Amino acid sequence: MLSERWLRRSPEEARAALLRRGVSAETLATLDAWLALDAERRAAAARFDSLATQGNAAREAKRALEELTARQRALALTLPNAPDPRAPEGSGPAANRVVREWGTPTTPTFRPAPHDALGAALGLLDLPRATRMSGPRFPLLLGEGARLARALATWLLDTHTAAGYLEIAPPDLLRMETLVGTGHLPVHEDELFALPRDGLYLSPTAEAQLIALYASETLEAARLPVKLTAFTQAYRREAGSAGAKTRGLLRQRQFGKVELARIVAPEEADTALEEMIAEAEAPLQALGLPYRLVDICAGELPFSARRSFDLEVWMPSLASYLEISSLSDCGTFQARRLALRYRPYPGASARYPHTLNGSALPIGRTLAALLEHGQRADGSVALPPALKPYGAPDELRA
Repeated sequence: MLSERWLRRSPEEARAALLRRGVSAETLATLDAWLALDAERRAAAARFDSLATQGNAAREAKRALEELTARQRALALTLPNAPDPRAPEGSGPAANRVVREWGTPTTPTFRPAPHDALGAALGLLDLPRATRMSGPRFPLLLGEGARLARALATWLLDTHTAAGYLEIAPPDLLRMETLVGTGHLPVHEDELFALPRDGLYLSPTAEAQLIALYASETLEAARLPVKLTAFTQAYRREAGSAGAKTRGLLRQRQFGKVELARIVAPEEADTALEEMIAEAEAPLQALGLPYRLVDICAGELPFSARRSFDLEVWMPSLASYLEISSLSDCGTFQARRLALRYRPYPGASARYPHTLNGSALPIGRTLAALLEHGQRADGSVALPPALKPYGAPDELRA
């Protein structure tokens, strides 16, 4: 949530920030409606204060004030985060800035097969049966495919816990308040799987569980930075047409993912984001997967993010890069929504920390990249040695 004080005192600056995102006229109208309600609410607060001892009139004034406050918050929850001034200008992928590349994108001398064809031929992947059980865009890994996915997840968790992250095994079902607090509701309602009878949602990403872990708490400075990691399933509707970049394991409605999250003092946020990017890059390098780091432009930022970087892995069958990780600094946006604070020193007033999150890495897309990069002309696939201690074979053959 954006700072109410900032919106109130600097409305034109807020409008300019939203325009950098390329928001719709409806979103700008929401800002105007918020400002109008803010003036009305402050007048109602003054009236309530003046009637504090006057019985029925005071009670009516209090109800009016509470209604205005609730309406104002509902509007604020739909406004996206303000972009960091360093985010590149523009909208659309063409405006994103490539920061650096690692490895050499290669195309085999033979025509590379897509990962889903390789997986089916090797007996690792059975998407038709998954569709029969659950509908389109659900995974079904078999035998060495399931074993390889398990090896990837365990290796990634061990890598990140060795770097100081606390491993969490959270629930997959979340209350609405958790997803509102992390910015997934109300704006992404149509993208989530819901269980209305129980008032719960399937988690779209472990970011929600990890960032909300300390909701409504005030942490002492000694607790920071908080560094959390988890392997969970993520559930998203992923509506839209199919294509080369959505086939197989590339865009699923259920997928496993190792997530990183940090809660830090604002002055530590830049360093924390740099470290998290390096922590997501390291596994890609260890697996020998060529990638590039991309600075996301203001118009393409995730709803809760003020600054975001994507890691894009090279996919031989596509002859192009594909996002495999997104790492973001959300500033105080999520902390405000979650009422998450920290105390810089004993006796100090509580402040809002920055929250950061990133994938490191999604299992499906990483497995897809491994299959495509390791494929040989005879249909077999060589696997990197980094996974061998976790039970992965040296190669896969039909």
